[in-house]
Amino acid sequence: MQVSSTFALWALIPAAPLCVYIFWMDMKHKKISNRSVWALFAIFVVVGLATLPLMDFAWRFANYGVVFAVLLLMWMARQVGAGDVKMAAVAALYVERADVSYMLIITFGSIIVAVLATLIIRATPLRNLAPDWAAWKLKASENDINVGKGDQMTIPMGTGIGLALCTYLILGIVHGQ
Repeated sequence: MQVSSTFALWALIPAAPLCVYIFWMDMKHKKISNRSVWALFAIFVVVGLATLPLMDFAWRFANYGVVFAVLLLMWMARQVGAGDVKMAAVAALYVERADVSYMLIITFGSIIVAVLATLIIRATPLRNLAPDWAAWKLKASENDINVGKGDQMTIPMGTGIGLALCTYLILGIVHGQ
């Protein structure tokens, strides 16, 4: 991996608790707050300016732009939530350009794990540990713009995005430059 291990370490320390908070809020309310996303952005700016060369820091915003544009189209097609778009775009700031293929694999795996865990917990008595979480509830389709018809269950993607970011940073600490 090409990410700086110093950057990964100093970014992971404040980002991991924030990702846990985002996981909690996304599962409980199916919302990722703007404050959380701005905090994740601020962590990148502070740690990035302190540990990355200025040009590397500046180029990370290209990652942001690409991820935001692609996921905005997915949001317009009602495939992801707006909070997921914002969080994934900010998480992309943390990724070294040479590590994009690693991050795609990590993100794909993390989202699969998050979806499977949510579905398994929803269908088992483990659900009773947090019975009021919005992640377990079916939502009635309000109009034909939504994905599917009738009652539907959506999976909070902030859980998978946060897991992917933390996994990438941990791997960066261990295998980074």
